[in-house]
Order: sequence, then structure tokens, then C-alpha cells
Amino acid sequence: MSFKKGNPMKPIYKIGCILGMLIVVTSVNANLIPLTAEIRNEQPYSLDNNTIRIRVFNHSMDTLKELSFCYRFHANKEFIFEHDWYLPNLNYKIDTLTDTTYQIHFWLKQNASVAPNKYFPNKSGIVFGLHYRYWFPWEHQLDYSFSSNPSFENTEKLFLSMTNECYDETVVIDTARIKILGYDKDGNGVRDDLDSLIDANIPDSPEKRAAYRYLAQAIQNQWIAFYDNPQMTYEEMRPYAVFTSLGIELIAESNAESSLDFSLFEARLFNTMERIMFGDKIDRIFIGNYLPVAVKSDRQYANLVDTGMNGYNEILRLERMK
Repeated sequence: MSFKKGNPMKPIYKIGCILGMLIVVTSVNANLIPLTAEIRNEQPYSLDNNTIRIRVFNHSMDTLKELSFCYRFHANKEFIFEHDWYLPNLNYKIDTLTDTTYQIHFWLKQNASVAPNKYFPNKSGIVFGLHYRYWFPWEHQLDYSFSSNPSFENTEKLFLSMTNECYDETVVIDTARIKILGYDKDGNGVRDDLDSLIDANIPDSPEKRAAYRYLAQAIQNQWIAFYDNPQMTYEEMRPYAVFTSLGIELIAESNAESSLDFSLFEARLFNTMERIMFGDKIDRIFIGNYLPVAVKSDRQYANLVDTGMNGYNEILRLERMK
């Protein structure tokens, strides 16, 4: 499939029927609280063991009596948490989030504290290990909080909190949606396989990456909306088609259609469609109804286009920072 300017792009009619509204994903910014976390890997070349060291810095002028963080990981077999290595002044528990997603929740013991402008527990940090009971290979790349760096590096993937609870506003764990939509570990609203495809093909153009990510977010949001309400009406569905049409125009405007094999991109979209099997229901909703195509250049649905452009510009801002 190719994009042509000035063409109503009938081949994408069905995609235009089924794609959705932009999610504004808000990430937890560690700078909003006076804590930052650093992580390093003790055995970066180990295939069957995950040995992690973590330290937290208190930037405030106050002694903190409460603090927590969570290390999130993937496991599909019986695993061992090596907790006897070095976890001073910490309580811990393992939370089961899905069939294969877990997190180790750490929080301060009673009477423990974190001094102002100091590392907790010290500059060396805590250290713990993860491995399968029978030492099968550990799939490090599937661990959300994983770091392969042998030196300490800043991380925002430990869900830092100044309470005893881990607050997760970055990644929403929903088993059913993951099965339908795929994983989105960086929480940017785009399935990770599409993220990888975009980054691999157009790494030097923030404008082109932003256009494709905007379209991919529109796709994801349509599936989420239709998953929640498969009986939605045409009027409820129409805004999603507007946002999708806008994304297609942005791709054409940035000449991004030649920078990414759209047939492969489209195949990933239809992979989602086949898993959901909602195509016939969506088709019935739109029988006899006109869907917008060139909403930006034809100045249709101005309010929706303004909303969509605000979302696109935010994505573009983040892409330019890379």
C-alpha cells in the first residue's frame, strides 16, 4: 500500500473505519518527588541469572521515614528470588500482576529512614538476584525494570514512591488487553513491535517517527475503545476515524511513506485485527456512512483535528529530545 497526496486513499478505508483516538500517556517523572533511583547489573553477561544492584538518592533536606520502589520482571517458569544477599532496612514481597509478570515490592522497615542528600542504603546500594529454579535461560529483555549496564545509571522504571506503596502510572497491566494489543513496556501508547519497526527504519527523522507513532497510537486506542464497548455506534466511532485520517495525512506531509515499508506496518495492524476478530462488527456499524479522509487539508472536524494536532506535537516534542 502506498500513500498519494490528493488521493482519497480508498485502500485504507477499512483501516480508517477502525482506528482510534490518541491516548495521552503520562509517565511518572522521578523529579516530581525528591527521589531518584540508580541501577546496575552485577553480571551483565550471565544467561541464566539476573543480579541487580539498586540505590536511591534523597535530594530533599528532610529525613524520609517512608519510601518504596518496585522491580518488575517477566518469568514463565518457577523462579527463585535471592533475597539474602544485601537488603538492609527493607521489607519486601513479590506481587503477581499477570501469569508471567511480577514485581518485587521493597519498602522501609519500621524505624528505618533515609537521610537528606544521601543514598539509601549507601553508595553501594542493595543487591538481589533472580533465576529459574532449574537454571533455564533468563529472558532479560522481557524484564520491564531490567538494566544491562555494569555501572550505575539513572532509571525511571522502579516506580519510586514516598509512601509504602508502589504507584504505577506508566504501565497498566491488563492481561486481556495485553493478549489483544501486545506489550507496551515504555508506556508510550504504541505496541513495542511497532515501536521497534519505526525506530529501525526511520531513526534520524523525528517528524517521520512522530507521524507513524501518532497513527499507531490512534490504532491502539480504537482497539481499546472497541474492546471496552463492542456495541458502540457510528457517532461514537467517528472521532476515531478522524484521528486516524489525520495520522495518515501527517505521514504524507512528512514524506514518511517512503521511509517505512507500509505493507509491513499494515501487516502488524492486521495482526491485532485478527486477534480481536471485530472486523465484521465494525463493518456493520459503518454501512452507508461516510468517513472523513483528508480532515486536516479539507478543514473538516476542526475541533477534533486541533485535539489530534496537540497530541501529535507532544509526540514530536518527545521525538526531538532523543
